[in-house]
Amino acid sequence: MKRRDFIKTGLTGLAAITVGNVKIPGLFRTEAFAAGRTIDLTMEAAMVEMVDGTQVFHWVFSSPLSTPAIGPSFPGPALFATAGEDITINIKNTLKEPHAFQIVGTRILTPPISPGQTRTVSFKAPAAGSYLYIDPLNDPVNRVLGLHGAFIVIPATGNTPYSFPTPMVQQLFNDLGTTPQFPRHALSQVGWDPARFRIWLHHQIDPAFNAQAQADFDAGRASTVNSAQMRANFLPRYFTINGKSGVFAAHDHATTIEGRIGQPMLVRILNSGLYTYSNHLHANHFYVTSLNNVVQDNVLFIDSQTLKPLDRIDWVVPFIRPPDIAGDPNIPLRELIPEELALTIPGAQGSPGMPQSPLPYPMHCHMETSQTAAGGNYPQGSIAHFDFLGDVDGVDFPNVIE
Repeated sequence: MKRRDFIKTGLTGLAAITVGNVKIPGLFRTEAFAAGRTIDLTMEAAMVEMVDGTQVFHWVFSSPLSTPAIGPSFPGPALFATAGEDITINIKNTLKEPHAFQIVGTRILTPPISPGQTRTVSFKAPAAGSYLYIDPLNDPVNRVLGLHGAFIVIPATGNTPYSFPTPMVQQLFNDLGTTPQFPRHALSQVGWDPARFRIWLHHQIDPAFNAQAQADFDAGRASTVNSAQMRANFLPRYFTINGKSGVFAAHDHATTIEGRIGQPMLVRILNSGLYTYSNHLHANHFYVTSLNNVVQDNVLFIDSQTLKPLDRIDWVVPFIRPPDIAGDPNIPLRELIPEELALTIPGAQGSPGMPQSPLPYPMHCHMETSQTAAGGNYPQGSIAHFDFLGDVDGVDFPNVIE
């Protein structure tokens, strides 16, 4: 049996890449399409460590022929492309049953891929936006057991993340850094920096189904996990963002939305599982610019939003000064609340303690179950940090280390 004992989860690990004219930060396990080359994806088995140390069997994607090679990855490597470019993906199935490849919300779909078989799919990259690639067979079993990842398409032109922005979305991006509502950070460009984005790929794991798939795999037979049984009996014990949970997600640079006042950020949110979330952001409301790859005519400005299975939603977090901090808005926060920003809460048993700057806020889900892990540990589920690093005038808060 070929199976890794353990794989590192999350999207971190590779250097920055350039897609079109957009520099993608070195925050993700990524593959970028380039002229004249293809991307190779392999479906294989791996053990994935959960937040409590439990190792859980998964089916995962890897990209073994990339440079550098991407091994088994949960979720799969984030794929980046420019709208309209020619794309070719080779998908190899090393598992015991047929699988397939689909980009949700498009017509891009392979026929079933038999064990040991490789299929090639070629297409033009769709309109710019946030997409989810999955294995759609035995729905939802194959994607829930790990065969999923983010597919991000960058626009060829424009100052928004979209090929065809609506007038309202175009106006929002035109306003960033140019109006009193969206002041520009002194050391930043006007408007939105395309490199300022994060991916939040939400997922859930019920180890009982993974254990059944593992028993079949170890016995050398095709999976017996049944779609109807999963839908009826799925009871998630782990909730991940980019493959990580709890403190590991909250303190992961690839997951944390961070910046200075006046540096807006796009958050691309996807749900590959079976659970419905109600994501809630503290400190700022956010603008919903795209819902399931439909750029919005009516741009909502809210602080909580439902995320259903297979949803793909984009937020623009404006990074305005947190309005719940009382005091003269013309006084920089480092002068208005200097003691709070310089405060370090002492740690136990001689640990260095927890500095209160950068100024941290949470993103958490209002569906209480998603905040736990393995039946009761809080906060070890689907959470992330929202950190303010400095004032709009270009001066950072104490304890900022990048």
